[in-house]
Amino acid sequence: MTNEDVTKMSDVLLQSLYDYHFAYNGGSYTLPKTMLNADVTSKLAIDYLIENGYALDNGEGSDNLVLSITPKGLDSIKNKQVK
Repeated sequence: MTNEDVTKMSDVLLQSLYDYHFAYNGGSYTLPKTMLNADVTSKLAIDYLIENGYALDNGEGSDNLVLSITPKGLDSIKNKQVK
């Protein structure tokens, strides 16, 4: 796994959060934390999005990640679509 793999996965996940946000009226995406143990690249990509302010995990204290896109994440996707 390379940094490029993590970057690509981060981009895909952020786009998915963006699409989910608008498809479900701002809803959060729920994912069992155990799934992350099976895919290290996805875990690193999600950690990257959270640490850099593109996504939030509102599932603290539960067995799930409850991911939502932040305004910074929304702006990032919008800026990529304009280019």
